[in-house]
Amino acid sequence: MKNSRKKIIISADDFGISQLANKNILLLAKAGKIDRVAVMTAGKFSQKEIETLKKTNVKLDLHLDLRTKIPAKRKLTAGILLRTTAFLLRHLHDRINKSSKKIQWEEQLEKFRELFGKNPDGLNSHQHVHFFPFYFKLATQLAEENNINFIRFGEKGISKNSHKIRHILSWLRTKNLQTFSANKLKSSDYMTSLDWIKNVPKFITELPEGKTEIVCHPERKEEFEIIKKYF
Repeated sequence: MKNSRKKIIISADDFGISQLANKNILLLAKAGKIDRVAVMTAGKFSQKEIETLKKTNVKLDLHLDLRTKIPAKRKLTAGILLRTTAFLLRHLHDRINKSSKKIQWEEQLEKFRELFGKNPDGLNSHQHVHFFPFYFKLATQLAEENNINFIRFGEKGISKNSHKIRHILSWLRTKNLQTFSANKLKSSDYMTSLDWIKNVPKFITELPEGKTEIVCHPERKEEFEIIKKYF
């Protein structure tokens, strides 16, 4: 990225979730528009797509997921209430068996190594589930045991805006601060999601000092076009 954008980290989520996601992420990566790609190991991708992604030299992160299978048909948009409810129900259900979740994520890590021939450069998660303290402890344990030193978190905070999901994650982040500090992990200074930003040009001009990670989903046409235009 150009020097004027050194304080922005563009992270593309969901590589593997669909052919469209793979195609758009690869287009942006080859164009130098993104810095990190989050890989879903239960997803579908060809060996050619994997090799093409590796050649772009973007950072490759493991996108931890509570599911073991990605649905064949996906809705690209969902209401905040629906997403939040599903998020909470999944958390309450899966929390019962901590050991099974750890094993599941270890299997996803091993699958990543098989696909890319190396450790992931960092960890994050589908629908931000790792922000729940229960899962955050599992994620940091996984990182420590496997010499992974980067996690999506926002060391100094989550960029301020009025989006409801942002408020939930900001509150959860405060619950994880002690765990984050104790594990000596690295993260961007700030974190936000592209779909939380109403005015992208204005947001860019008002960036705080430090590195801000902007999470995007290039499978969505509007986000793909925004990344192409502004970054």
